[in-house]
Amino acid sequence: MRSRSSQVVLMALVASLAPSRDDARAEPPVTRKAACVWAVEAPKLDGRLDDACWKRARPITDFAALWLGESRPGTRAMLAWDDRYLYYAAEMDDAELRAFGRERNDHLWEGDVFEMFFKPGEDRPEYYEFQVNPLATVFEVAFPKRGPLGRAFRDEPPLGHEAAVALRGTLDRPGDADEGWTVEGRIPWSAFAATGGKPKPGDAWRFALCRYDHGPEGTKPALMSSAPLTKASFHRYEDYGVLTFEGRPEAAR
Repeated sequence: MRSRSSQVVLMALVASLAPSRDDARAEPPVTRKAACVWAVEAPKLDGRLDDACWKRARPITDFAALWLGESRPGTRAMLAWDDRYLYYAAEMDDAELRAFGRERNDHLWEGDVFEMFFKPGEDRPEYYEFQVNPLATVFEVAFPKRGPLGRAFRDEPPLGHEAAVALRGTLDRPGDADEGWTVEGRIPWSAFAATGGKPKPGDAWRFALCRYDHGPEGTKPALMSSAPLTKASFHRYEDYGVLTFEGRPEAAR
């Protein structure tokens, strides 16, 4: 028969190996703060991400479905800016490349899509949504306020959003072995005219980078966001992270 002291030691050892109450409730990593670096040289939109500005950028890699408590790795995104454009890039793992929509402002989320949301003013209702799919089809809407979303967006005015993509696999070929896709794009500051256009160094906007990742036919897409969204809505800007615009580097002044 074990002594009482040995039983106490054994119980302490078991307790030390068991997950703590805090660990069990730990949320997956998300991006609450990020930086948009100054692009000393504008990137060439070709989907290759070998430009100088991307080498200086601060990658955003923490994506999750926080509302489910699930981490969703496999996305690496970057943001940069200059006097003319907001630039973005993303490399995404994807085992089943699928796309929907060949016309501007189609419902691109019915296939794989990379989405960006920006809200410049905390005290104003306006916010913006931009998307691109593996066909390089773009979506661009300046929302005056949040409202019903189940509508057509074809008649929304052009905002100047441009994008290029590179595929690591074959698009819309079920059952083959795909690896992923890369997107690179730019948005002119005129697209943000309703909220004052181009930011100043040090300004901070609310933002979320998001994905719909569709799998085989008949399965539900995996949704994910850089932002700590408490509900399955990419338009929930109350939960967005904070994006700070860094100024021009001293060496480039």
